[in-house]
Amino acid sequence: MNLEIKSSPLRRIVFNASLMLTLFTFGAISGSSQVASAALQQTTTVAPQQGAQEAPYGSEAWRVQRALTQEQMAERVIREDLPYGSDTWRVQKLSESPRRREMVKLPGTNRTLQAFVVYPATKEKVPVVMMVPEDQGLNDWAKAMADEVAMMGYIVVVPDLLAGHGPNGGGRDSFPDTKSALMAHFLLTEQIMTADMNAWADWSEKLEQCNSKIAVMGFGWGGGRAFQFATQRKKLDAVYIFYDAAPSLKALAGLTAPVYGFYAEIDSRVIKSLDGTKAAMAELGKKYEPVVYLGAEHMFVRLGEMPGNTNPANTEARYMAMARLQQLLKAM
Repeated sequence: MNLEIKSSPLRRIVFNASLMLTLFTFGAISGSSQVASAALQQTTTVAPQQGAQEAPYGSEAWRVQRALTQEQMAERVIREDLPYGSDTWRVQKLSESPRRREMVKLPGTNRTLQAFVVYPATKEKVPVVMMVPEDQGLNDWAKAMADEVAMMGYIVVVPDLLAGHGPNGGGRDSFPDTKSALMAHFLLTEQIMTADMNAWADWSEKLEQCNSKIAVMGFGWGGGRAFQFATQRKKLDAVYIFYDAAPSLKALAGLTAPVYGFYAEIDSRVIKSLDGTKAAMAELGKKYEPVVYLGAEHMFVRLGEMPGNTNPANTEARYMAMARLQQLLKAM
C-alpha cells in the first residue's frame, strides 16, 4: 500500500545534512565497521589533499579524517536548522501542559538509564508509545512531541539514549550544546541502544496504567533506530516510522508488528529506498503501509510548526500525519 498525499506545488529544497549524518550513523551503530566505513566513504566531506592518497581504513590518519567528517556533519545539521529559528518557545508550550510528566531512572549494566515519561489525562488503562527522537536527542522538541502524543490519550516513554554518556555520567541535558550531543550519537552502538530500549519496553509493560499494548515510533535518525528495534522486539503492537530508511532484509524478517511509514517527498535517500522496502516487506509477508506527503521535506513534523518554516507543505503534512497517527493509534 503506497499512498501519496497531495499538496500545493512548492519549491523543492533537498537538505543533504541529515542524509549524510543518517548514512554514517546507521553504519556506525550497525555493529559492522565495514558498513560504517562504506557509509563514511559515501558521505565524507573531508577529502584528502590533492594528490594525497586516502588514509587506510583503521589507521590513525583515517580516524582523524573520520572525526573531522563527523564534526563537519554535525555543524552542517546545525547550520541547516538556523533559518527555522529558535526552538526555545517549546519550553513555554510544555510548561503550560496539564499532563503529568517526569524523568524516570533505571539501573543499567554500567550506567543509569533515564527516560522522559508523559501520562495522559485519563485514568483508564492505555497503550504505551515508546518514542525515539531525532539525532539531537531528548531536547525541547522531543519533550513537546511526547506531550502532543500523550494528549491523544497514551503514555509516552522517550528513552534518553545518551544517558550515562554525557559529562559526569549525565544524559542529553548534560551536553553543553547541540553539536556535542550530535557527536555523541556517533559513539552509540546498536547493542547499547537495543538494550536500553528493551529495558524501557520491559518497564513500560509493568506500568499499572498500561493495558499491555506497546508501540514504538521514531523520527528521522530515531525512525531508523525504532525500525531496527522493532525487528528484534517480538512483543510490539505497532511501529510508526517518520522519514527514515528500513533495516536490511535479514533484519526485517524479525518483524512481528505492522509498520506504518510517514515520508516526505523531498527526502531523496529515503524515497529512493521505498520501492525496495515495499518489495522486501511483501516478500516477507509483513504489513507495511507507507504514505508520502507531497511537497514536504525531511523532518516535516518538526519543521511544520517552526517559526522560520517557509514551506506550507511541511505544515500541511504535519497536520495530516498527526491526524493519521491518531487514527492508527486508536485502532491499535
